Amino acid sequence: MPQSVFKCSSWLGIFLQRRGLQAPDYRGLYAYHCSHEEYLDLLHHLRELGTFDKAVNDTAASACLVLFCSEWYRREYQRDHGWSWEPIWKTLGFSLSPGDLGKTIPKGLERYWKRPMHFYESERRDFLGSLFSEGGLPFQVLREGGSRFQTLFDRVLKQYDQWHILGYSTAQQVEQQLETANLPQVFASQTSVELIAHMADQLVSLVRDYGLVQADEPVARLDAMNPKWRELFPLPLDNQTGSELLNGLLKTATVESGRRRKESGGWACRHFWHEAQPNVLKVQVSLPAEVVFQLAMQPSTTRFELAVLEGGEAIANLGPGYAVVDNGVARIRLRQREVMGRRRDCTSPLSLVAMAGGMVIASLPIESSAVALGEVPVGFEPANDRWQLCGQASFNTASEELLVVLPTDGALTRVDESGDVCITEMPSVCLLRALKVQGKAEFKVDCEELYRIRTGHSAGTGLGLELTGSELGWATKPALTFLGLPRVQWPGATDELQKQGGDLFVGGKQPGSGILQEMLGAQYVAVRNRSGDTLLRRKIGILPADFRLELRSGERPGQGSILVHTQQRCLLKVVDDGLQAQQIRREDHIELKLSTEGLPPIRLRLSVTPSLLSDPVEIELPFPNSGCLAIDGSGKQLKRDISVDDLLGARIYLFGRHGAPTKFGLELTLKGNTAKNASYSWSYTAAEKYQEISLFNIREQIVDLLSLQSGIDQVVELRVFGNGQDANFRVRKYATEMLLDRDRQVLRASNLQDGSTALPEPILMLLHEPMRGAVHLSSRTSEGVPTGEFELPALIEKNGPWLVLPKQGSSVSFRPLFVVGGWELVPQSDDAQSLQKAVLTFDHASSVSSFMPVLDSMAVNPMHSGWQFLRTLYEGYGYLPLATFEVWKALVGHTRALSMVLFKFEMDPKFLSRIEAEFPIFWEFLPVTEIHLAAKRFGAFLKVKGVADEAISALIGRMFTRLGEAFPTYGESVQHHLSGKALGPERHMPLDIFRTVVHRWYLQLMRDRSEATWPEYGGKRLARWYDKQNDSVISFRLEMDYRNAVVYLPVFAAAVASGKAKFSDVFEDSVEAIFFLRQVRDFDSSWFSSIYQYCLLNNVMGMHKAVAVNG
Repeated sequence: MPQSVFKCSSWLGIFLQRRGLQAPDYRGLYAYHCSHEEYLDLLHHLRELGTFDKAVNDTAASACLVLFCSEWYRREYQRDHGWSWEPIWKTLGFSLSPGDLGKTIPKGLERYWKRPMHFYESERRDFLGSLFSEGGLPFQVLREGGSRFQTLFDRVLKQYDQWHILGYSTAQQVEQQLETANLPQVFASQTSVELIAHMADQLVSLVRDYGLVQADEPVARLDAMNPKWRELFPLPLDNQTGSELLNGLLKTATVESGRRRKESGGWACRHFWHEAQPNVLKVQVSLPAEVVFQLAMQPSTTRFELAVLEGGEAIANLGPGYAVVDNGVARIRLRQREVMGRRRDCTSPLSLVAMAGGMVIASLPIESSAVALGEVPVGFEPANDRWQLCGQASFNTASEELLVVLPTDGALTRVDESGDVCITEMPSVCLLRALKVQGKAEFKVDCEELYRIRTGHSAGTGLGLELTGSELGWATKPALTFLGLPRVQWPGATDELQKQGGDLFVGGKQPGSGILQEMLGAQYVAVRNRSGDTLLRRKIGILPADFRLELRSGERPGQGSILVHTQQRCLLKVVDDGLQAQQIRREDHIELKLSTEGLPPIRLRLSVTPSLLSDPVEIELPFPNSGCLAIDGSGKQLKRDISVDDLLGARIYLFGRHGAPTKFGLELTLKGNTAKNASYSWSYTAAEKYQEISLFNIREQIVDLLSLQSGIDQVVELRVFGNGQDANFRVRKYATEMLLDRDRQVLRASNLQDGSTALPEPILMLLHEPMRGAVHLSSRTSEGVPTGEFELPALIEKNGPWLVLPKQGSSVSFRPLFVVGGWELVPQSDDAQSLQKAVLTFDHASSVSSFMPVLDSMAVNPMHSGWQFLRTLYEGYGYLPLATFEVWKALVGHTRALSMVLFKFEMDPKFLSRIEAEFPIFWEFLPVTEIHLAAKRFGAFLKVKGVADEAISALIGRMFTRLGEAFPTYGESVQHHLSGKALGPERHMPLDIFRTVVHRWYLQLMRDRSEATWPEYGGKRLARWYDKQNDSVISFRLEMDYRNAVVYLPVFAAAVASGKAKFSDVFEDSVEAIFFLRQVRDFDSSWFSSIYQYCLLNNVMGMHKAVAVNG
């Protein structure tokens, strides 16, 4: 072998040593940041070979060639080079045959650099694409794109949060933005999309983690804290243009983060419209850090589900929140402070609700959330490639570009003809005529009322005026219906608006100018100022102030009554052809006796006409049954066998017997032998008005039960009982399963319940390479109609193993199907150092998991490639239950790796909540020594990366703050300890004093929870354990044994987390025990959190020892 070949090995050794490495560490090749001098030196060595014929079998030479090709792509690639090897061969002065490429590239890329190969959809290896993806972004083409590339990033960063709130990945956002960016075609490749998305994620993380929003000069501040930050990006750093581009992108990311922080400082409701979805109006709701609810009842838990409702339907969910409850007031710190949803009926106001057991227990109205599209002129101004609502009816806007959506028969005319103004037709907005106005001007819209609109005029306001009053509380048409006349509610900071005045008009008349009865019914209500401009116009329902409804069941099925209470004469009519209604006048109400021969309808409409001069108000009611009525999302009777997907929109109505208070219960139990005692139960009381339970809002509890069994075929039984009736439903994890016909290589869906009209949308995932794009499978057709059979492509025999999965967003879920393909089980070996290899060698029958040695390495090495594997898996397939993949199960069972995942996933509250919801995990049992060690290892990793000590401390501190926001038990003092900071003397309360405080807390706990049902699981065992402890915080005896579990659990959990006790000291079956203990913990989060934190810190400070950590 020639000397020049041997030089390759020596060159690589020096190359790695300069970076403090003995061997490649799995990073992408661009991340080694080969300098321009090294690049030229490498080119010289390769040219010296003259030909590669004698170097084909040499690993070092192959590695040098691979590195050169990737660097050439980043530095030299031009738009006109196309997708070809020729420009590379021309630079090197030699070429390789396809056969030699098949030997050299895998040897250099996979064997030496430990990097994955890319494949075409046909499963042929994509050598050129693999090397180009390792190089990063082609800088010459990028520089040619110039401002267009900057514009792309501006758009991505401005809309970053909104895409993530909607559940999309950054890569999906980039793909959509590239369609209109007019960049060279090379950027549309999957590799470039992933690199650009990774750059955006890194920029946002840098701004957040280093607190750059507060810095006047973000680039200078980041340079001081982390001088090597530019090495995170796939651009050549020895090029001044590359550094300037990154500096500009960082400034953009900082500005956008600052703007978002200002916008999300408190309550806000913003509506958006986009031309790509002309019939869709989206809303973004921003919330304060803490919300305060007045509770309508005392729930059995302080863990509430939070959601944004529109007319009783959830359009966005915020997940769970822990409340501090005091005298019927619940304070909840929000984990998620922004949500986006799609409006269904934008004329309905929105509300933020707290739910327990599927029932709304508290509600807060969201101001400025009703949009009167179609009733008044509505204005949108441009904002981040979309249009944002800026005014309704008569309004002013500072913008000189405005999209005006006109009501039916409305016409826009200019008041003043001076000035240069352009008016153009636009695509319809939600099927309504729209015009774009450009220029500073004043306009009027004449349509039953007079509306005035000013552009380029900042005075006044366009949003915020509201109608308020006593609402009916039933679903109605019009959507907003009041008992008695409404009042005008002025928004804050509207001095100029109020100076102009604002009088209420109902049906064109002012209240007091005519007979009150003439103002009842469905009416247009307007607010006009002294100039006659209409500031608000809305169609509402007005019913008599004493109007009240009551539903009563009949003597037999198919009978029932609606009782209408009011002193005002009203025409009443039941709108349903299949119902007979007999009207009977009672002493203080009117009874509508309903009957039907067949099955009664699920819902009916009651038309109420309080005035012959106006249209009636229609009230939607359930048929007055007795007992339980269950309906699905489409309003039909709920089937007995359903899937988790079917819970969306499903409801249970509970009716009292003859209007008398009637108690009901709802119980969830897991079928099977595992955790057979695990259950959830709630109690309800139905009286004059039925109780409505959203099954979607007990979805988390159903998923929690399903997580207790290791398989994916579990069933939860949902039982509703009371009033002498039982109703039972079976809830499966999946709606359908896919069956494989091996002889024909065809998949078909086998529905677990009949009548499913939607077809599955299956994709094929290569199990050990989540970074590979999934293969979409199309249904066979017969005469153009899909048959529900899916043909497997021939490529599955070339690789494997595969999983057949439902596509993200598919309306039909199914059980993931394992397809062997071309995979053969490889015996486990100790050299499995990657998760890819661990997947290939995983054997269910083996007593030792192939993941364990890899997780051992990952736990002590934040740079391990396994973390990128998990991140890619989560971003690409996180919409599926995590237990779909064995690697998540293994991670949850590995305490040290689980501690490191907190940092690698940046304490993301949503991710941590999912881990606890989908696996039998109790975060407060996690050893704090392991979290502390993981923090030190992560800090050591950052230090090696060049991050300053001060910045490391601040960054890890911010991560622990996020952990405390997700779980209140990790409060400020615990965060200080985990960060390695000394606790001040104010944190050290003497035990005797603290015992007195605890006793006061206990008395408060008994008062606050006097009417609740206390969870008792493990109470006697915990009391026996507690009796053996010395110097504990609870010095008093409990009067009632049923309080043992709630009172003693935080002391025990702190002992386990600090290493003073083992879980097995008290409990045996960890799966079932953890399920019940989470219910005990959540009964009163304030009590648990306070006691846990004091005991934990007391324990660790008493046991404190110096621990040497190998970074």
